[in-house]
Amino acid sequence: MSKDPLTPQLAKANGDVKRLCQYLAARRAWDLATDADQAAQDLGAAAIKLDDHLQAMIHASGAETAATAQPKIAAIEDGTLDRARLVRFASFLRDLDSWLVAQPGSTKDPEAIATLVEFETNLSCIADLAAALVAPKVQIDEPEPAVDTGEDTAINDEPSVEVDVEVEAGAIDAAGRPLQLILDDTDEKPMVQEIQGGNELTSECKQLVDGFLAAWGIEYSHYNRKKLLERMQRWISSAPEGQVLVLKMKTAEVPYEPYPSYVSREILAGKEPETGPRS
Repeated sequence: MSKDPLTPQLAKANGDVKRLCQYLAARRAWDLATDADQAAQDLGAAAIKLDDHLQAMIHASGAETAATAQPKIAAIEDGTLDRARLVRFASFLRDLDSWLVAQPGSTKDPEAIATLVEFETNLSCIADLAAALVAPKVQIDEPEPAVDTGEDTAINDEPSVEVDVEVEAGAIDAAGRPLQLILDDTDEKPMVQEIQGGNELTSECKQLVDGFLAAWGIEYSHYNRKKLLERMQRWISSAPEGQVLVLKMKTAEVPYEPYPSYVSREILAGKEPETGPRS
């Protein structure tokens, strides 16, 4: 039996958060109520804040975080997530965060550390699910048509990473930065691979992501890059049926931050999406 009085409290908190993660995962295909967008963003922000504090406590305890995966739970079809429920979820996480920061900053109890690690994976999962709720279903920006100047265009035998990213993204801004990065996981060009019983991004996918970040002048520490790539793998793997992950960049504040959105493969292929009555 654990001698650390914090351990059973952590176990209870983790159990509550795990149930919340399962609740959202089962409803990951649901729509948001028309007034619930901000509430979903607040839920994600509360999850990220608590997740950050859990990571700090885990590292202070001499341990490492674990890879996050969505729970394997059957989806509940056809529903709407209402604003009031999401507000309650966000308030619960904020209260939990206030409680956590009032506790000792580390522990040496193996059971408590194991609970902290699982606790963090559940929070990270909630943050991902909340981000997916508010991810816009975007259409691909069409590149500007080329203008024939009558001059030959030189071809660089060794194109830079930025050029590769531009091709993948399909559009750039006035500063030459890619507006989006399309990551379509197919059998011909996989973005995710299975390694030692788990999933991770392929080397090609990592290079594309690194190039996208470099084009925006973003540098991550080894740890933060690892966490981002883990999130990327989950964003790709949890893409809705028939949808493709499109990585975009939030530019309202510095430092810039990548975020997920999705586009249908029909639009990506230049086809009009099918419309009409459902059977």
